[in-house]
Amino acid sequence: ASPAETEEKDTFGKKKRDKINVLRVESITEYKHKVVDEKESITVVRFYSRFCRSCRASEPLFYKLAADFQHHEVKFVEVPLTKDTKVLHDALEVPSLPWTHIYHPEAGLVEERKVSKKFIDEVRNCLRCYVYGECDLADAPADCLNVYGECAIDDDDGIHVTNNNR
Repeated sequence: ASPAETEEKDTFGKKKRDKINVLRVESITEYKHKVVDEKESITVVRFYSRFCRSCRASEPLFYKLAADFQHHEVKFVEVPLTKDTKVLHDALEVPSLPWTHIYHPEAGLVEERKVSKKFIDEVRNCLRCYVYGECDLADAPADCLNVYGECAIDDDDGIHVTNNNR
């Protein structure tokens, strides 16, 4: 696996604009070494296919995400769907493409998400939670109620929901 760099072309033959450290993994052994065995960095993995329109459309956004987190302890990896990696995609139960996994060095796989253009901001926010240790809580009290079983949010509309039934 080698990092993608400025002079190289991306997966789809287009010139890359910035130096971005995204490792390409093309075997189960590389995946184990670069992702599963990683004990120092958060690792973000993008599963994609060269023939997937949504994968091609979201690729620059994934590289932008990698560039935005390049000064943090975050490693970015991409796994193309090939004859050699199909078994890996299947074993990890990747449900659709493009798809992402986020691995934490102490906890292993912590997130699985779509990473298409429509969902890249959700991936960014999720990653931010792990990198900075801060997360935006949902504004809607019903969301807090669903997540925590109780909610005591007073918003501008005067909504106040509390339910301690667990």
